[in-house]
Amino acid sequence: MQISFTRKHKGVAIAETGASLTILLPLALLIAFMILETSYAYLIKSCLSQAACMAARDLSIAYGENQSVATSRSLQDAMVFDSIRISKIIAASPQFDNPTFATGANPPTVSVTVRYLSGQYGLPTFPNPDPLMLGTSFVITATSTYRLE
Repeated sequence: MQISFTRKHKGVAIAETGASLTILLPLALLIAFMILETSYAYLIKSCLSQAACMAARDLSIAYGENQSVATSRSLQDAMVFDSIRISKIIAASPQFDNPTFATGANPPTVSVTVRYLSGQYGLPTFPNPDPLMLGTSFVITATSTYRLE
């Protein structure tokens, strides 16, 4: 049995391909966008964790040198928070919450929390583009605890 295509049938394959692309192409682009934004969120979280760990360690060392650092935010900013910057992730000292010094604990510790505040302090909005307008309320945080020296 031999099948021959007429001119009418050749156009059907093109139409079916076009129809399937109108469904699959936007879906593939959406999946690619989701993968990229999830990767960026993971990068932000990783950098925040690293910065919180650095801040807690530096505060621990500063506390060993001068115990008044536990009660003075200006000292904390000058000695630790002002020196921690990560491009497009940590741009200002107010991103760090007031640290918690647990001097009565055994062992004594300091805990530091840092926040990525989308669109604030000159930071880029996340996600970008932001079709659901989540950027202003989207916050990523990281906390680290370090033993006081």
